[in-house]
Amino acid sequence: MFSRFSSLAAIVPLLVLANAPTPAAAADYSGCSPCGGDYQVDYGAPSGGDYFNSDTDFSKADPDANFVLRGSMGVASITGVEHVYAGTAGTDNLSLLVWEGVSPVGSLDAKVRFLDGWTLRGHLEAAIPGQAKMTDYDWVPPYNPGYGMDDWSHRSISPTHLDWYFSGDVALGRDLPINEALTVNVNAGFKYTDTQWTAVGGTYIYSDGGYRNDIGTIPDVPAVRYRQKLPVLFAGVDANVKDGPWSLEAGGRAGLILLGQARDDHYLRVPPRYTIDQMTWGQMLSADAKLGYDFSNHLGVFVEGSYEKTFAGHVQKEYRQISDNSLILPIYNIGGGELDVASLKVGLKGNF
Repeated sequence: MFSRFSSLAAIVPLLVLANAPTPAAAADYSGCSPCGGDYQVDYGAPSGGDYFNSDTDFSKADPDANFVLRGSMGVASITGVEHVYAGTAGTDNLSLLVWEGVSPVGSLDAKVRFLDGWTLRGHLEAAIPGQAKMTDYDWVPPYNPGYGMDDWSHRSISPTHLDWYFSGDVALGRDLPINEALTVNVNAGFKYTDTQWTAVGGTYIYSDGGYRNDIGTIPDVPAVRYRQKLPVLFAGVDANVKDGPWSLEAGGRAGLILLGQARDDHYLRVPPRYTIDQMTWGQMLSADAKLGYDFSNHLGVFVEGSYEKTFAGHVQKEYRQISDNSLILPIYNIGGGELDVASLKVGLKGNF
């Protein structure tokens, strides 16, 4: 008898389980012959995190990157160019001043991401003042055999001091997650760059009654000072690719100079005079790339390279006396200017 009750005790739980109703998460389709039995579809919340919720809340695409702060240090090659063209069209120069040097540079970058993927980004960059070089070329008829770089009639080379280089920009954009690895940001904003050099003393080779026959030195005093003020409106695109702890970011911008100016003061001319180039409607192009490695969700390192060129050709140029601002020569479209900045930096990134 004991063995019978033991058999019943073993069978009853199996019968209860067999007759218990099967829970359906959303729908239960019976008799699906291709499926070979009951076919269930679960319309519940998918597993795998918040990424696909970014269709309605972009901040969930990467919740640890709604505020990103970067700081970096490195070196930058900074080159400014001033043109005095030989005519109102063409590329031949009557005068060309090239200011160039390599300086330590630091930058600070912050990006905030809001709901719906909107972003606000700010960037500051400054160089440590230091040594540079200025070369002043002139092509003065009848001594110049042509207008090539080796055909100059006058040339002076001066030790130069980079007084300052400062650049800052702010951009409003929107993150567009393409997939779990790739995000694209389209943006537009405003950028301002201010750079000044001062040339002191130096040596010269002039053509005075003969071809390159006058060789001498320039008094060891400030001789020429050049400053560029460049406000720019720009549009840009950035792409960010992530692969585990590694990331690669690359972007580009294009913009127009609005109300920009470049001023050149020549203190040793008789009388001392300055020129103003109106740089409005000049162009700006830039590209940058960052390779990063994240130690955690909140801390990473990166190396960054960037290049930016700003240029304006055949703009209005006026010559004035320093003493009283009186006009020496009328305004012609013979002015022009360029600024080239190439940098390489390493830094830290924080995600909050």
